Amino acid sequence: MTEDRQQGWGEGQPRPVEVRWDLGDPRVRAQETLWRCDALRAGRLYQRSVFASREEAEAFVERMQRIEPDQTFNVEAIKASAVWN
Repeated sequence: MTEDRQQGWGEGQPRPVEVRWDLGDPRVRAQETLWRCDALRAGRLYQRSVFASREEAEAFVERMQRIEPDQTFNVEAIKASAVWN
């Protein structure tokens, strides 16, 4: 018999942050700028998403604010080279 344990995720342990990648159609030419959207809950990073355009990131924030009103969102431009080389 095996036990299903999640080691290191006990009481007081931080929950891992989920990262989502929504970079649109891969056939579109590569962009130098990506848009990172961080979702914060109680001042701690809850989820990080990366988008190909600011419009996509802001649309995501609008949808999420209706679903998760207790989260704060921060959208910022980042260089694609900071994500991968």
